[in-house]
Amino acid sequence: MLKLNCGLSRKVGQPDYGSRGAQVHLEVELSAELLKDPEKLRRQIRGCFGVVRRAVDAELGVADDESGEPARLAEPPPDRRPPSDPPSTDKQVRALHAFARRAGADLAAELRRLGVTDAAELSRRQASGLIDGLKERAGDRR
Repeated sequence: MLKLNCGLSRKVGQPDYGSRGAQVHLEVELSAELLKDPEKLRRQIRGCFGVVRRAVDAELGVADDESGEPARLAEPPPDRRPPSDPPSTDKQVRALHAFARRAGADLAAELRRLGVTDAAELSRRQASGLIDGLKERAGDRR
């Protein structure tokens, strides 16, 4: 028998520099026969991580939709934008997802760094800056 341990810990930003987090760790026993089929073993590992990721996302109130892009929270967080900086546009949100894919970047991690869970929560200025950074990274990969 093989033992597979996988876990995930995630925090999401809250207003006033707060955060909340969740973590899940899972241990499962797998057949040693999987060592003879590395691709099947990788699928089992990916499946375990998928279960763990979905459990953490559910606990935090975030989820991926069918496209793999983050879905909105059931209740949007309070507005963190300064009044002088309007919300990001739909075009900016689409561009963020496109450039993140081209750059091979983890958009969800970039958004968490900015204290949001959805690109639509960014201000126009924040979205523009993030787009510029992703464009630059995408260009560096070519």
